[in-house]
Amino acid sequence: MELKDNKFFLIDLDGVILDTKYDNYFWQIHIPNIYAELNKMSLEDAINITHTLFHYKKKTREWYDIIYWSNILGIDIAKEKLKKENMDRIKLIKGSIKTLNDIKKSGRKLFLITNAHRTTLNIKLKKFNISKYFDDIVCSHELGYVKEDIQLWHILRTKLQLDYKYTVLIEDTFDNINSAYHAGISNFVHISDKNVSNSRISALTLGSFSELSSSI
Repeated sequence: MELKDNKFFLIDLDGVILDTKYDNYFWQIHIPNIYAELNKMSLEDAINITHTLFHYKKKTREWYDIIYWSNILGIDIAKEKLKKENMDRIKLIKGSIKTLNDIKKSGRKLFLITNAHRTTLNIKLKKFNISKYFDDIVCSHELGYVKEDIQLWHILRTKLQLDYKYTVLIEDTFDNINSAYHAGISNFVHISDKNVSNSRISALTLGSFSELSSSI
């Protein structure tokens, strides 16, 4: 795959630009703690309940919808995210800003494509306002689908007026790459510390987004 031939870069947020340790901590540790306090139960029981609920909704729109989870759990998720202790945990992956700047300076069109809820995205942009690097920012669930669903990529092609022949998707989740492949994208950068075997999909696997600068 020759990245230099691509005009459009679709870039994921969490796991590519931002460190996922923040989200993992927030949902796996912080929210169960709050749920336990709210419902006067043991932390072990709270973890079992919340993690079971999360698992049931994985890869769906509700998985990313903090309004949904606020209603289900009885917790103001946005308020919890805005607490200083949690805002402090939002971190950039080393080198990600330089890489965004390098791609932007090369004259390509950049689009941030995230499954994050708009409120979640705005909270993260409050900490690191990276919007200036992008020609548009799309929260997938606002289009009715998540990135794991092939329909999302068909809608994006029309919405952003993309030529998928000259489009590269940069993702840390291979399920999203797989659905985009079936919608017509054939150029992929998989941010991962291990190669995923798939005979149909040829992806450039990099350990971090920052390694991309040398290829564009």
